[in-house]
Amino acid sequence: PAGRGWIAVALVIFGIWNPLRAALGSYLFGGVGALQLRIQAAGTTIPAPLLLMLPYVLTIVVLVGISIRKGKGILLGAPAALGQPFHREERD
Repeated sequence: PAGRGWIAVALVIFGIWNPLRAALGSYLFGGVGALQLRIQAAGTTIPAPLLLMLPYVLTIVVLVGISIRKGKGILLGAPAALGQPFHREERD
């Protein structure tokens, strides 16, 4: 489905550059995707488009939560060179 790449970017942010935390986040997001499929298969009266939105809504909720934590100064650990271009010719 479209949009899974943005969920992957959200996983990097969710993981705060920690591979174990990113792996746990991937299980969380994957579990929500599997949950929406199971709910659809169970024959509930919830419309399918609403169920398809679950992984994306969870992504937004997680990113808002992390942004709030970042505003309080809790989010640390980003690489110092993040966003700086790499030029191989420039060696010290």
